[in-house]
Amino acid sequence: MEFAVLARGDEDRLEQLIAIYRASIARAEQKPEWMVREMLGDTSRRLLVALDEGRVIAFAICYFAPDDAFWLLEYLAVDANIRSGGVGGRTYDAARALAAEVAPGAPCLLEVDAPRLGAPDTDDAWRRLRFYQRFGCRRVEGHTYVLPFGLPGEVPPMWLLVDGLKGQESVSADTVAAWLRGIYTGVYAQAADHQLITAMMQPLEGKGTVRLRALDASPSSGA
Repeated sequence: MEFAVLARGDEDRLEQLIAIYRASIARAEQKPEWMVREMLGDTSRRLLVALDEGRVIAFAICYFAPDDAFWLLEYLAVDANIRSGGVGGRTYDAARALAAEVAPGAPCLLEVDAPRLGAPDTDDAWRRLRFYQRFGCRRVEGHTYVLPFGLPGEVPPMWLLVDGLKGQESVSADTVAAWLRGIYTGVYAQAADHQLITAMMQPLEGKGTVRLRALDASPSSGA
């Protein structure tokens, strides 16, 4: 297996990426295909693919904030026929290595589904959290993340995870607000004063710092 960053002209590999995207990403969390295609020429993004004998078997889409304040793992998916074989972990490792070159020291942010109350440990949300727990990702405590699209109730509540910032047990509430504005404006083309950002920050109002909580990804722990 090898990795490559797609460039203009890699249309065939882009089509293979989109096929995995359509099959693997929850429909409520998908962007229109034309938006995914336009990412190929977007200098703020890198479309990283895992290749097996030239065929795309997994991908990671990474967004890099213009001020190098963070990078967002926008999407990561593996071909359904080869899941649970370590490809996802190797792809995430490759994305981290790429980010270390593009934006050295910038923390990675991740949008992940919050586990449902009472869900068994086989639930997809717990499975994803266990995956990111292995890499030392931490949760922005006391914060529920909301995507700026989809109908009410269609997109599940999410958590914002942080990979990086080693040695820091917390960040300022202002930093969290800046991350949210950066994601909403740069990734989703929304206003910096979007009402959802205000709603997301409300539980953190009055807090000078926000804890980065280590994940303990099992139903009994509450993560």
